Amino acid sequence: MSFEAYLNCFQNGEEGFFPTALVEAAFAPFISSREGEPWVVAYPGSPSILDQTDLYMTFKDRDMSSCSGFTISRPTGNPRLYEALVKLLQASNSILFCIGDCPPLVGRTETISHINPDVMETLGDPVIVRSGAEIVEWFDRA
Repeated sequence: MSFEAYLNCFQNGEEGFFPTALVEAAFAPFISSREGEPWVVAYPGSPSILDQTDLYMTFKDRDMSSCSGFTISRPTGNPRLYEALVKLLQASNSILFCIGDCPPLVGRTETISHINPDVMETLGDPVIVRSGAEIVEWFDRA
């Protein structure tokens, strides 16, 4: 897929943060590079082709142990990417969205009260997703 998607964390309507270790755990062992920008997530494909996605991380100040989210550049169609994103949505007050006809996607109900109201006004009412396949369905609509 050739577009960008965004994962952003909120806390009481403001930018929130979660441990970067959650990103590492969700995408392990497929992070092929985390030095500098971007982080590269590469899934072995058919026969020698790699499914690759770049993550442009947003860290808390210079503290790389916390992040507020990331931009997903050229998300691959690999289902493991979307399952990792669901894990992150279920473990943090984060939303996932892309430009187009896609509401903010969340992994748990309690996240909704933390989202900035301006974001909901712009993107619409959040939708809870429980699987990577549901994310793909929403992205395909956008």
